[in-house]
Amino acid sequence: MAAAAVAVSAFAVDFSAGFQLKADLFNYDGSFKAFSVWNQNAKDDKPFIFSVSTDRVGATLKFYDANWDDNNAALQYGKTLPSIMSAHAYNIWFKPFDMVKIDLGCQDIALNKEHVTWWKGNITGGKMTGWDGVGEWGYKATVNVDAFELAVALLSSPSTYWLNGSSVGETVFYAGYAADFGKINVLFDAKSTFSNLMVAAGYSNTFGDVAIFADAMFRAKNGANTIAVDFDARYSKDGIGLEAYFNWSTALANISLSSMRVACYAKGSYALNGGSLFLKFEDDNIIASSFGADITVGYDGNLGPMSYEVAAMVSVAGSTFKFSTPCYFRIGF
Repeated sequence: MAAAAVAVSAFAVDFSAGFQLKADLFNYDGSFKAFSVWNQNAKDDKPFIFSVSTDRVGATLKFYDANWDDNNAALQYGKTLPSIMSAHAYNIWFKPFDMVKIDLGCQDIALNKEHVTWWKGNITGGKMTGWDGVGEWGYKATVNVDAFELAVALLSSPSTYWLNGSSVGETVFYAGYAADFGKINVLFDAKSTFSNLMVAAGYSNTFGDVAIFADAMFRAKNGANTIAVDFDARYSKDGIGLEAYFNWSTALANISLSSMRVACYAKGSYALNGGSLFLKFEDDNIIASSFGADITVGYDGNLGPMSYEVAAMVSVAGSTFKFSTPCYFRIGF
């Protein structure tokens, strides 16, 4: 702490932190519950987040409720673990040169991401696709020269923190080029051997009030080949926000309607009284034999340093029905 105090006094350091709490005001899934407080956070957030940075160095540290994660395994043995907060998804970065950036820790390497869920539509890897919102651990070097961006990452084997000798389990190459016609980026990801690899390319651009992106991905894993493409369009003007995202994927060995998956996520919002009223639709497979989707109507706003969201959500999965009123409150400082 003394060293940190000296560093803060000697350099201009930006520090930010945040705390959030989530709950269901009401919940009905065959039985009724009222106000359940929970920290089973989505993959794009954690209860506590701390960040510090200058123009040359920075770090991020996230904490999560380890009780929920660990109890999933512990309860099958008849045990209940105490609630503890664990450090999670942390990294340190620095720039030894203006055009070179080094990242140590949790890595997030992907192409384009939709803004409806922030993580469901990420078809090209990255930390958002992990079950706990934590990507692979390792080291990444990024070089930026004018409109070009190149990155190389050496990542650890699954369930292994850091790298120790022969534990390199994944190698990732990323390249991007931005110009007047938009941004093109490519990604190559090889895990363990070339029998488990991914090749992807993406394009993004903005046309006035409309922003679009599209990705295409080929994956070979344990002898099974799959392909996926996605498309996203966003519109924003005069307090109105609209976004629609589609993701199509299929196994190449058996291209049929039953083997295909088409995800659809959409959101509309309207600025109102310092916040926004929104309607959201999420369906992980709109061509499934039975309908299943989450439909959410809510309001998000701010009270000084606190942001909040209160919503009513209907979840349908075949013949089952669930109604809930999820909410969150997040304070940043």
